[in-house]
Amino acid sequence: MNKKSHKKKQKKRGKADGKNKENIIDADGQHNVADSEEGQSATPAEKDCCYEVKHSVVMGRYVVAARDIRAGEVIIEAPALAVGPCTGCGLICLGCYRELDESSLFKCRGCKWPMCSGSCPGQGQYTGHSKYECDTLKTAPPDYSDLVDLKDSYQALMPLRCLLLKEADPEKWSVICAMEPHNELRRARGDIFPMNDRHVVRRIKKWNLKFDEEEIHNVCGILEVNAFEVGGSGANARALYGDAHLLAHACTPSTTHTDAERAARRPLTVRAAVPHRAGDLVSLCYAYTLQGTLKRREHIKQTKFFDCSCKRCSDPTELGTYASAFRCPKCTGRVLSTAPLDPDAQWNCIDNGCTYTMPAAAVQMLLKRLTDEFEQIDANDVPGFENFLHKYRNVLHTTHYLCLSAKHSLSQLYGKVADYMIHQMPENELKRKIEICRDLMKVFDVIEPGYSRLRGVTLYELHAPLMILTTRDFERKAISKENLRNRLKEIVGYLTESALILGFEPAQSSEGLMASAARDALKKIRTWEQIIGKIS
Repeated sequence: MNKKSHKKKQKKRGKADGKNKENIIDADGQHNVADSEEGQSATPAEKDCCYEVKHSVVMGRYVVAARDIRAGEVIIEAPALAVGPCTGCGLICLGCYRELDESSLFKCRGCKWPMCSGSCPGQGQYTGHSKYECDTLKTAPPDYSDLVDLKDSYQALMPLRCLLLKEADPEKWSVICAMEPHNELRRARGDIFPMNDRHVVRRIKKWNLKFDEEEIHNVCGILEVNAFEVGGSGANARALYGDAHLLAHACTPSTTHTDAERAARRPLTVRAAVPHRAGDLVSLCYAYTLQGTLKRREHIKQTKFFDCSCKRCSDPTELGTYASAFRCPKCTGRVLSTAPLDPDAQWNCIDNGCTYTMPAAAVQMLLKRLTDEFEQIDANDVPGFENFLHKYRNVLHTTHYLCLSAKHSLSQLYGKVADYMIHQMPENELKRKIEICRDLMKVFDVIEPGYSRLRGVTLYELHAPLMILTTRDFERKAISKENLRNRLKEIVGYLTESALILGFEPAQSSEGLMASAARDALKKIRTWEQIIGKIS
């Protein structure tokens, strides 16, 4: 999947079984399997397993808690079945997926395809550049005189890796084949099959590899519907996993997940972000939670082939976050969709008895214009994001998802980029960072409740300006010992929770390093106890 995008399925099924990617929570809340004739176990839970796979005609197969599950507890830990390049990636190493410098490419000694070095940790691994892939590609060496075509050929590599498992690892191949490809829905779209035919089927045929055309299309569908992006921000790889692909979708997910890219077999770990009671549906989000309903539903429809009608999507206020709300030009009230599950529905002002309306087409045009402008802002441009927020303060509600995205960037830029380093920031900028983090936390607690990465990172960002202001007040003797103790207690709480949440991430990931920094900061704060006594 945060930022990651998200996906899901498994086991051989009959014709009426193919509904896994419609494993969604509807507007009425979690699926109550106990009261459903269809809530039959598809597979019994193992003795030490905290979840079980259920089946219904409506949802296909899905996962529920087999017992009460604590927040932070591991629900699923599954090794990758296959890993490979994302579609649309640049030139990357076939072993570790690192981006490569086009001017100095290292070539695999066997097949001559791009690698980072002769000692790449992914060399010879099925999660990277396996021996059987290398032997296969020896007959299809890349054309380094045409780098555009070489990049285009990467789109066929992940499907090829799956197809090669048919002989190399039949057990993994059988699990992959049981996943839902949604071929009928994909074929009906009219754009996906021709694209896969052009970029994957023809390429594999060009390499003189004898795979059935329908089988190739089937694998493409399985990947489109079930693959997880892996590797952290700016991911260049995608992977298929076992039971993890069965998790139902909700735009307020109950789990968080991470992949250990440096570990053997590249396992995916799914943890409970919030407590689950026995029978609760286990969910993740197939879209980016920091988007509004129109964008999330469009993405899910395009990539997962179903219309999301979860509780958040069904509510015009998005559970009270107003993440899609505009400002009314007549009364400054809130303008919301009259029917959020209908992209063509009219938008109305809901405040002050105002009669202002906006047609859906006007909303789409405005969103496109603002999104295009937002995406032009450089990723490190603090004034750029602040100017965007100021410029559209009378157009976008303060918690509109574009404002949230700008604030999310600012929360991490203040204190870390040139001219805004944390120890040099004046009081007004430190207070601005605190304000931004608190604004974000109010929304994150709703759209990604519990132990989410967004919460863990924002808690860490929140502690820093509070600590600087507290230290400055202490140094100029502008704070009482009791106030100092209370502030430090608050900061310790933020750091403790941040270290806990981000400690679930791989140690060398950016989040894992932040967890380590949070633990170090906690140790330093404890030295204050020599001055003021016990903090907590």
